[in-house]
This record gives sequence, C-alpha cells and structure tokens, in this order.
Amino acid sequence: MTAENSITSDQQEQENQPASEPDGFVINPGLPEEAQKILARLQDRSDSDVMNSEALRLVRIIWPKAFNVSQPKPLKIGIHREMADAKLLPAHIIPVALRFFTSMERYLEAIKSGATRINLQGKPAGRVKLREAVDAEIKLYTHSSDFIPSRSSVVIEKIRVLSVNGLAQADA
Repeated sequence: MTAENSITSDQQEQENQPASEPDGFVINPGLPEEAQKILARLQDRSDSDVMNSEALRLVRIIWPKAFNVSQPKPLKIGIHREMADAKLLPAHIIPVALRFFTSMERYLEAIKSGATRINLQGKPAGRVKLREAVDAEIKLYTHSSDFIPSRSSVVIEKIRVLSVNGLAQADA
C-alpha cells in the first residue's frame, strides 16, 4: 500500500464516521434526522449556550412517550442515569432538558401522591410519594402570582399549636 492509498483510505474512514463533538460525544446515526440536525447545530456552542427549548426538543424527539408536554406524566426517579446510559445525547444536555421539563406547570400539576411514574419508554416505573407531591405543590405556589416574594417577614401575634393526634394543645 502506498502512502497516497493510505491517505485516501483514512479520508474515507473519517467520512464514514459519525460527527463528534469536542467532548468526545459522537452523534448517533440511528437518531431521527431532526435530532441529528439539532445536535450538529449545538456542536460549536459552549455548554452554557444550549437553550432550554433546544434541549427539550431533543429529548421529545428521542423519547416522545416520556416527554409529552401536553399531557406530562411523572418521570421515574433516576431517569437521568437511564438517559446518560443510552448515550444518545451529550451529558450536558440531559440536565438542561430535565430541569426545563420538570419545572413546567403542567408537569408539576401531574405530580400527585400515588401517581404512576414512567420510564423513557412510557412504561410504569414507580409511584409518586406524598412528600414529592407536596414539594410539587410548593413549587407551583411559588411560581404562581399569588406568591409574594417581596414580603420580607410575616408577624404572627398568636400561634395555636395542635398535635396531630389531638392530645397536646398550646397557645403562645
């Protein structure tokens, strides 16, 4: 094999390789064409320049059953590891997409105690716990117009404490 033939075969191998990002991520040629185009556009941008909508669009294309924005369902605990293990997206896009999706009002409204969580394929993967449902309600309230963040303090003149089982009662 001559040096010229070697260079030509190296060029052919590079052309057959999927595009890769600077962090070593390789765009999977099995991804839908739209996802490949978005990933190619994101290649030249820094991690902090990835827009929430772009990240969410990618996960919606790849896992449409899990990331349905019109009727969101609670996601499985630890779904970020499942997404990373699939190696379909660069690692920095996953938290951006999850943060944006899980902070949407519709998603938070779906977090009800006992509701079924789903995995990436849309299959049942656990249940929402009461504490998680309460946290979602708090987030919804703090995002609502009823919440007044400018109030620096609340003065309570009288507090009445009742125990859960009703045995103890105290006035302050």
